[in-house]
Amino acid sequence: MIAIDMALEFVMKHQLFGEIWILSDSRSVVQYLDNWRDVSDRRGMDICNKLRTMCNSCVLYLQWIPSHVNLKYNDIVDSLAKEGTTMPQGYVEALTYLELYSRRKAFVNISWRHPSAHSWYRSEGPGASMHFKKDRKDQAALAHLASSHLKTLRFSHGNKKLNICTQCNMIEATPQHLLDCVALVYDDLLKRPDFVLEVMKANDLMDLI
Repeated sequence: MIAIDMALEFVMKHQLFGEIWILSDSRSVVQYLDNWRDVSDRRGMDICNKLRTMCNSCVLYLQWIPSHVNLKYNDIVDSLAKEGTTMPQGYVEALTYLELYSRRKAFVNISWRHPSAHSWYRSEGPGASMHFKKDRKDQAALAHLASSHLKTLRFSHGNKKLNICTQCNMIEATPQHLLDCVALVYDDLLKRPDFVLEVMKANDLMDLI
């Protein structure tokens, strides 16, 4: 929409007449402007006002074209756009709400599709969880252990505090320590949850999870 707005500014500034074609590879923008009665954001309204002003002096066509399909002028525009991004920006116009929303939404979507690299969030597949046939209490206990949110976790002056491990009576019972204390590793939790549960019960550690 910024590119279309700037193209219209160029046409008005140089007082071009006759047939004017503006080509865009953004189908959504072309469709959005085609429904001009529903246009409500500042940028879209500026474009519509320019179109109304120019309608008596030229015939203007706003045409969608497919992108990146070896079209000569499309490739030229694409290369110029990439070149322009490397140039210093003397003036950057404030983004509209819709532009900010679109950028934030794209960032969130990318973040959501890439799971955290932290070892406690590893799983066999996107959105996967541990599947085993136990009652809800046991499932919740292993979920707490896997996510590091133990029921004994509390905060004191902004710092995490956990009960002392009842197995060694020396160190706070963090999820990693609980596994270390019974000679297990995190992969056991993912691959052998039933076994981990039985070991925790046998060592009377369930009250800490």
